[in-house]
Amino acid sequence: MFCVLCENDSFEIVSEVDSKSSEPLTVSLCKKCGLIQQTPIPTSDALKIYYSHNYRVEYKQTYTPKPKHVFRAAKTAMQRINFLNQSKISTGKLLDIGAGGGEFAYLSGKAGFASHGIEPNLGYSEYARKEYDCDIRQGELDEIEGEFDVITIFHVLEHLPSPNKAFEKLHHLLKKNGTLFVEVPWIETNDASPRNIFFKAHIFYFSVDTLVSCASRYFDVVKIDTTSNLKVLFKAKETPSSIVLPGASSVDSLRERIKEKGWIEYLFKGKGFFKPFRKVSRSLQESKVKKTSGKQIADIIFEQ
Repeated sequence: MFCVLCENDSFEIVSEVDSKSSEPLTVSLCKKCGLIQQTPIPTSDALKIYYSHNYRVEYKQTYTPKPKHVFRAAKTAMQRINFLNQSKISTGKLLDIGAGGGEFAYLSGKAGFASHGIEPNLGYSEYARKEYDCDIRQGELDEIEGEFDVITIFHVLEHLPSPNKAFEKLHHLLKKNGTLFVEVPWIETNDASPRNIFFKAHIFYFSVDTLVSCASRYFDVVKIDTTSNLKVLFKAKETPSSIVLPGASSVDSLRERIKEKGWIEYLFKGKGFFKPFRKVSRSLQESKVKKTSGKQIADIIFEQ
């Protein structure tokens, strides 16, 4: 068993329990580069079956998005579009990988991009095509062909069996000096509940250093944001270079950071104590759109 980033075979276990199901699940930290990963990593074939048929139902209890899911996804989509706009990226041929129900592809199209998407889940990809009339295919990253000015990949890399191979494919799909916008859960955040950290659907758990390292052969960093999740804008390199691994001090720092995580930090520093109250407020907002179509919800949020 080897680390997918540095090929080291020495690990230390950080968790042995799935925090959602309480079933056995081994997650380990690579002692050489610090990449936190399931050990062993599931096979590609097993993952394709799981994400095309079971993942959305298992974690959202639905085969297609409900109005409340559309409401949340559309609000998040606008935040991501604004993030791109703040970096003066507002046009071009865009590919959204892991497009979900299609909200980002639809709204980014309204905002000025020529947007396309790919989504592994059958129900969600079909919903996106019918609801938004979007160009969203059902499929996987390795099935994509073409060239794009901008690629977005939100909460997908942590599900893939090899981030290194994913970044190679993304580099191949981008035009010269193209932009890659990655968002993943940030393992160092203090606002993630201990009941929602290590679980079967997430194969990898990224720090800033390990994510940047995974991309370093093919991409340069443009911008990093660690407001809850980890967002990184990358610029494609003209030619691939040698991979740059995190140093020993980075690995030591991450190891100590994982040890610090717990309920006290989450409830007070991470403001987890206030989350039930925020959920009540969000539920009240969502109740107003429960009989509204997805497209109408997205259009309302776009105009806000």
